[in-house]
Amino acid sequence: MMGKRKFKNSLSSDWIFIKPDAVFCMVNHFMRRLLIAIFLFLSFAGKTQIKVGARGGINLANFVYRPAYDGDTKGAGAYLFRVNGGLQLEIPLNDNDNWFLFSGPFNSGKGDRVRARYRTPEFDTIVTYLNYIELPLSVGYKFSQGNNNRFIAAAGPYAACGFGGKVVYHNDPVHTKRNLHRSDGWYKRIDIGFAVNVMYEIKEKWGIRLDYSRSISDISKSLYEWKENNNVFGFSFFWYFKKKKEIED
Repeated sequence: MMGKRKFKNSLSSDWIFIKPDAVFCMVNHFMRRLLIAIFLFLSFAGKTQIKVGARGGINLANFVYRPAYDGDTKGAGAYLFRVNGGLQLEIPLNDNDNWFLFSGPFNSGKGDRVRARYRTPEFDTIVTYLNYIELPLSVGYKFSQGNNNRFIAAAGPYAACGFGGKVVYHNDPVHTKRNLHRSDGWYKRIDIGFAVNVMYEIKEKWGIRLDYSRSISDISKSLYEWKENNNVFGFSFFWYFKKKKEIED
């Protein structure tokens, strides 16, 4: 299991990845667009009914994978505790105050924990830590529960940009690998997936949320038949910021 890490083309001595400059240019372009979008969201929110808040909590993350070798079986790693935190935006989609778009960039820790034999004669615990700035676009419906409390069900796609990250071998720390999303790294920079969200909002001010998300594309750069997908369960609290009262004429 997990027997992959050097990604050289077996037919050539050249690396198959695109040049680092091209990668950085692509990522910088993506991040610029993301920052512009965030700025426009926040500017627009101050003048409309868009609610802006914060969220924070924990993730239970692992990889769902297809093995690299014939005869092995599909599986998943053990769950790994990570954290999440960032902004939450609530954008009304109709005048009936029940359909909303939920978005907002946040940091989402993902990863995986497995027992495998790799570069060591015996099995070892291998822990992968991945970090993403994630932007969801979930459409949700609010069900009234009385007393200004509301139950919310939402779903939609997300896009995430990876940064940093590391793989740690507990019994062989010399082989620790960092910066996993670079051109010579082991994981792709962009993660695209789908998320399902359940929230309970209290007094239209704060609440709790449960999230499930999964990649729809392979996050690994392996040349072999190995494919990995992020699989994440999240639990977090959220609270909305108070808007400044309008000055009366």
